[in-house]
Amino acid sequence: MNFWEVVTMFGDLQFWIAGSLTSLILYLSVPKKLRKYLSWFIFLVLPSVVMSYSITSGLKLIFKVPRPCSGMPQCPTTYSFPRGHATVAFAALTSIGMYYGDKRLKLLLFVFASMIAYSRVALNVHYPLDVAVGSLIGFVTSILVWKAFVMWSSKT
Repeated sequence: MNFWEVVTMFGDLQFWIAGSLTSLILYLSVPKKLRKYLSWFIFLVLPSVVMSYSITSGLKLIFKVPRPCSGMPQCPTTYSFPRGHATVAFAALTSIGMYYGDKRLKLLLFVFASMIAYSRVALNVHYPLDVAVGSLIGFVTSILVWKAFVMWSSKT
C-alpha cells in the first residue's frame, strides 16, 4: 500500500461512521456528566459527514461524470463528480477544527483534508475539479451544521 492509498482511507465514509458509532456507544455507556465530552462528535461531526456525503451522492447521479481511469482495471465504477472522499474529509476535519477553535490546529486539519482530497487525483480516480467541488461541499456543510450545533448547544 502506498502513501496516497493510506491517506485516502481517512476520507472513507466508513471510517467516520465507525468513529461516530464508537462515540455513540461510549456516550450511552458513560455517566451523564461525562457525555459532554462525546456529544460534539455525535451531534457535529456525524451530521456534517452524513449530510455532505448525501449531497455529493445526489450530485453524482445528476452529473454522471465518468472517472479518469474509466475502462482501466481496478477503476471504481461509481461516478467521479463531485468527490465523496474530499467531501467527507473536509466535513469531518472542518467540524473538528470549528469545535476546538485553535488556529494552528485548523491549519493542520485543513492541510490534512487537502492531502486526503489530493490523494484521489494522485491515485488517478478523480479530476482536480471533482475534489475541489467535493471539498467545498464538505466545508460549507460543516459550517452550516456548526451554526446549528452552536444554537442547539446554547439551548441545552
